[in-house]
Parts: sequence; structure tokens; C-alpha cells
Amino acid sequence: MLEEVAPHSGSHSLPTFLRHSGGMGTLIAAHDWSRTELGPIEGWSASLKSAVSMVLAAKPGMALLCGRQGTLIYNEAYAETCGKRHPAALGTSVLTTWPEAADFNRNVLEVGFAGESLAYRDTPLTLTRNGFPEQTWFDLSYSPLRDDNGDVLAVFAVVSEVTSLHVAQDELRSEQERFRQALNSAGVIGIWDWHFDTNLMFTDARFAEFYSVDPARASMGAPRAEFDAHVHPDDRAYVEEETQRVAASGGDLSIEHRLIGRDGRVRWVMVRGTGFADADGQPARLSGAAVEITNRKNAEEARRLLIRELHHRIKNTFAVIAGMVTMTARSAADVNEMAEVLRGRLVALAAAHELIRPAITAEVGHTEQTTLADLFTAILTPHLYFPEQFTLTAPPVEIGVAAATSLALVLHELATNAAKYGALSTAKGRLDVTARFDDNKLELDWVESGGPSVTGPPRHQGFGSRLASMSIVGQLAGSIDFKWAETGLDARLVMSRERLSR
Repeated sequence: MLEEVAPHSGSHSLPTFLRHSGGMGTLIAAHDWSRTELGPIEGWSASLKSAVSMVLAAKPGMALLCGRQGTLIYNEAYAETCGKRHPAALGTSVLTTWPEAADFNRNVLEVGFAGESLAYRDTPLTLTRNGFPEQTWFDLSYSPLRDDNGDVLAVFAVVSEVTSLHVAQDELRSEQERFRQALNSAGVIGIWDWHFDTNLMFTDARFAEFYSVDPARASMGAPRAEFDAHVHPDDRAYVEEETQRVAASGGDLSIEHRLIGRDGRVRWVMVRGTGFADADGQPARLSGAAVEITNRKNAEEARRLLIRELHHRIKNTFAVIAGMVTMTARSAADVNEMAEVLRGRLVALAAAHELIRPAITAEVGHTEQTTLADLFTAILTPHLYFPEQFTLTAPPVEIGVAAATSLALVLHELATNAAKYGALSTAKGRLDVTARFDDNKLELDWVESGGPSVTGPPRHQGFGSRLASMSIVGQLAGSIDFKWAETGLDARLVMSRERLSR
């Protein structure tokens, strides 16, 4: 607010060049300029008076930095910028009026009196114009003002404060960032607006990039065909049918479809939109957002595959159990023997299943495998007097789901015979297993010692031996050989490395 100054009268009336300059003209006329380098106002040059008159008549903030010290003459808009420093700033050096910006203004004076101009845009300045530091921003322009002789008499300044605009832009950017974070948290790709009359899509950058469309074009409106071009060929007819139906009816859009990116990757999106009508009530545009649902679709497909795989495995397991029941019944002497043998084989199957259960129920991407060491531990532990009876020396060997079931039955038969007749039937016995890879084969030696003396091979081959042989040869594409040494059984198992991973 400008100070009220009593109008001049008589010999103290306003100079002609200040008569139509309002309150600032009155303040300038009342100031004692004789104390400044400009001297009394009556002695000012015509050039300076003309410049002052122009500054006072202007609406934007303007000031004259007169002389080498930059004595200030300014208009009402500049006075508002001065805050509480007005009106004391009038007629003082810009260097002392704005001490916090003294270096900046000193450069302005040096450049201006050298006959050159300066311009700054969105320049940050910390000013203490109201008794406390304020962060401000200005658009500034400085140019030399010459007298009739061509000498620089002042620097002409145009000062436009843009602090409020800068703060608003910062708040807008912050709000946009919060909005983007909210969209990210919700899995939203971006937002779009489709105008039916021009068939143009206006989208944000994220949506455009996801659809492989230039973001700059999309922000100004890009043909919908550019977005549809990346829809999966198998989904295009469906997408077109649904969008045209909504465009005709003015309803809401709800579709899911695949996209093919520039990198060839196929991704799923869920698109939702709301229709808007024009002044005549006719469908005019559709606006909405898109969410990527690739992970959800992959999970759904994985569940479908898992269910089919579980059905397949259950059928195979029942087939194995049925075969075991039939063959055990043929070889067992009585019901009790059949129950005992069958129970042991079912326990072995259960142990193998327990090892592969995490793989069956795992999330997408889990490797459906267990290890040779885990399988041996699960099958042999129930038959040991103490853990030191058994040692396994083998490289890391991963066993797939199908191979684990077959190998578990083989190990069960060997462990059962060792517990009944061999090294594991006594606390003094030992079982040492050594495995190694030989090209594409795994060779495994089962060596028993310290058990009852062995006189030779059994008189007839039981179902267990036949089951073991069938599993190794038929399922694991290998072989099994038995050597009946006096110290105990020495068996060699050879299995396909590729089959073990299945």
C-alpha cells in the first residue's frame, strides 16, 4: 500500500512529467533527490523524466536503477514487490535496499552500464522484504537506458514476480506425483480419453508407452488405430466389437485383452471406461484407465495347469498302487505278509510324495525337484539303528517328480531287504552309498557290510526285485545289477541323467 502524500500546491505543485502518475508520482515529487547522485528533481534531464513517466504509467513491475549506485525509482507494481521496504526503498541504492541480493544487483549494474542487456527466467531469490526470509522466484529483464548523448544513465528493469505461479506448479507436480504413486499402488498403467467425433485418443505418457505410442503425440491426441495396432491379433475382433458397442450405446466399457510390446512381450491389460454424452444427449467420448493384469492371468493359467497336472499325477499314483496291490497279492504267502509288504511300499510312496509336495503346491516358477540326498534320508531313516550306519557320497543331484516316485520304490525295496536280511538288520551293520556322474549317466553303488554272512543270491526273484528292476529300466532308462558277496549285498544302479530330472 502506497503512503498518502498531501497534494502539492502553488510553487510545490507536481512537475509536469509526474502529474498523471498517481500516488507514486506524489512520493517521487516529495522525495529529497538532492541527497542522491541524481540531484534535485528540477535538474533531471529530459531523457530521465521521460523514462520515469513511462515507468510510472506501466502496469508490470518496473524500476530505474539510476547511476552507478543504482538509485531506485519505481512504479506501484514494483512497490508491491518491495513489501515493507517500500517506501524507504525509493531513492536509495538497490545494493543497500536489497543486501541479500547485492552481488546479483552489482552484476546487473556492471553489465547494464557496459551497454549490455540481461534476462532471467524463473530465478530463485531469497528476500527479507517483510522481516523474514522468503523464497521467491522472478522473471527479470535489464537493459541500458541512454540519454540524448548516448551515454547510459540508468538500467531499466522489468520485474515480474512468479512466486505464486512457481508454488502452484510445485504443488501441481507434487499432486501429480502423489496421483502417479496412487495409480502405481493400484497397478494402474495410465488414463485415457477417446473422442468419438475425431476418433482421437488423449492419454498420459504411461498409457501411451505401454501401448507403444509416442507419448507426445498421445498427449495432443493420437488416432485410436495407433493404440489398436498393438492389440494381440487374436483379441482385436473382440476389442473392436466391444468398443464400437459402447460408442454406439454410450454405456461403460469393461474388457480384458493382450498387448504385444515393441520387445515382443505379451502382456494382459484390463480396460475400464465411462461414457459421456454431448449437449444433445448423444455419446461423445469415453474416458477411463487401464490396469496390467499379466501376473494375475499367468497365475490363473498356472492354476489350470496345476489342476490338470494333479489329475494326471493322481491317476498315475493310483495306477502304481493298483499294480503294487496285484503283484504283492501274487507273491505274498498270506494276508498279513501282504499287508506288511504293501504298507511299507505305500509308506515309501508317501515319503516321496512329501518331498515333492512343495513343488506340486508351489507358486509359478518353482522348480519341481527334490535332491538325491533328501530322498535317501526320507527312505532310509526309519530303518537305521543310528544315523552313522549310513553314509552317502554323491555330487548334488536333483530329482524330478516322476523320477522321485520311481526311485523311492527302488530304494524302499533295497532298504527293506537290508533291514530284514542284510546290513541294516543289526546295529553293527553299515550301508555306504557312492554316486558319480559318467557323461549322461548317474552310477550309484550300494554297498552293505557288517551284517549277517551272505551265502549267495536268493533262490527266486520276488516282486520287490522285479519292481526295482522295472522302475530302473522302464522309468529311469538304466540298469540294476546285484553282487552277493559274503560281506553283504553290492548293488550297482545306473540311471539316465536326463530321466532323473523329470
